[in-house]
Amino acid sequence: MDDVPNKLLKGIVFNGHKLIGLTILCLVILRFFWMLINPKPYLEATRLERLAERTVHWALYIALFAMPLAGWIGSVAGGRPPRWGSLVFNLPIKPGEYVADIAFTLHNKLAIIFIVLISLHVLAALFHHFVKKDHVLQRMLP
Repeated sequence: MDDVPNKLLKGIVFNGHKLIGLTILCLVILRFFWMLINPKPYLEATRLERLAERTVHWALYIALFAMPLAGWIGSVAGGRPPRWGSLVFNLPIKPGEYVADIAFTLHNKLAIIFIVLISLHVLAALFHHFVKKDHVLQRMLP
């Protein structure tokens, strides 16, 4: 996003990124509550596979919650909160470069962690489909 040459367009792109992040945050909160009232089907797997599944799923939820939250905190602390028209999505924190730097560092590190977790998730699904030849992948389809 830093490579967008036009300053006005860059502001629009950054704000769009922030609004997408806030939308993801809201959807993750809804999905978390959905998961609590609609438990997943039992996974026929070894104890180690079940542990890996739980660990990766919880890590995905944490990353999906923390990443947009860190970006939001960084934006507000940096003095550029997300906006939708005249509606400003502010937080009760004081603007400050130190907090913004920490939040954006965390946001960037979570992006890398998120990519690793998604890769593990996809590899596990492919492992179940092609190696174990079970129905875990089909179970995910609507």
